[in-house]
Amino acid sequence: MKSININELQSNISKIVKLVEKGDDYEVIRYSKPVAVVLSSKKYDKLLQELIELKGSCRHCVEEFKKTKLQNIKKI
Repeated sequence: MKSININELQSNISKIVKLVEKGDDYEVIRYSKPVAVVLSSKKYDKLLQELIELKGSCRHCVEEFKKTKLQNIKKI
């Protein structure tokens, strides 16, 4: 991921958007701190889908953990 300061982004937004469409990602820096990320809509959609899948698998893990914990408590 490339870094770009906010002033450079404002001055070159059309160019940056074209580069993002081609696959580049940018971390936007303001006052030496990261404040935003610019990425393509395709990559954003992929990240959202991965998050949804991860949430589902985490929910499954929590349920399994609770079942195991309950079974262990019953054994005591």
